[in-house]
Amino acid sequence: MSLLPVAGCDKATPVAPSGTVLTISANPSQIALNGTSTITVVGRKPDGNPLNPGTEIRLSSDIGTIASVVTTDSSGTATTVFHADSRTGTAKVMATTGGGDAKAEADIQVGTGSGSKPVTPLVTVSPNNIPVNGSATVTVIARNADGTPAAAGQPVILTASLGTLANPRPLTDANGTATTKLDAGTQAGMSTITAIFGSSDAATTMLTIRDAATDISLQANPASITSAGGTITLTAFVTNSQGLALQGAPVTFSSDRGTLSTTGTVFTDTTGVATNTLTLTQAQLTGVTSFTVTAKTPSGNGSLLSSTITITVTP
Repeated sequence: MSLLPVAGCDKATPVAPSGTVLTISANPSQIALNGTSTITVVGRKPDGNPLNPGTEIRLSSDIGTIASVVTTDSSGTATTVFHADSRTGTAKVMATTGGGDAKAEADIQVGTGSGSKPVTPLVTVSPNNIPVNGSATVTVIARNADGTPAAAGQPVILTASLGTLANPRPLTDANGTATTKLDAGTQAGMSTITAIFGSSDAATTMLTIRDAATDISLQANPASITSAGGTITLTAFVTNSQGLALQGAPVTFSSDRGTLSTTGTVFTDTTGVATNTLTLTQAQLTGVTSFTVTAKTPSGNGSLLSSTITITVTP
């Protein structure tokens, strides 16, 4: 009995014929520093038919990573994924047939290209309404053109039309965020805060710096009263940090004796003056030699400023 040799059953890998045409595409063509893009290669024989299934396509890229070999399916198409490796630049992905007869290239922008303008940064201020001599925090969120956070250590250019920035060139942190403080100073008004990151367009936000009281002075006319009673005109003068009259400041009056004509809030006029009338009866002054009257108004930080005078009661 003789043994017959068994024929081999391995099949050779299909080879792209000479004249093959390759096309390659990347989707998306712009990705983040750690992003991915789907690479699609389509191969056609010279007669226009798809390459045979299993035909090898060799791939390479100058930055990032990609499979070195992919094979076509029944439609002559091969796909794989390109992975960025945190290097910024234009990745050139090259596809060739096994013999190198056909070639195709696709570009993928990784991160921000040299000619790309970053997206407009987002600038906010908190709080957005502060008194004179107050302060607020300015925050800028900087992003690259592909939406990724700006790299740490990048400067943001800040300006303010009113008030003083502690650092007009803050640096971004690992999240692409830069912060600084704005000191209002002594002048009230609207401050426009502008932020520019790289070659971006300017972003702006508004801060209200409101005038605030820094001093109140109370006077009485007359400064003394007889025990028979009578009326006293009370005048409170409110000024701001520049020593100027402050209009619209809320003033409350209180007295140990007598009755005030206005028991609620009195607002200062254009000259910074708030007035009230104190009426006293003989019964309210019996056995009294003096009493005190006080005027109060809130300062910029919410604490109360006060001025107290003593009224003398004469026989």
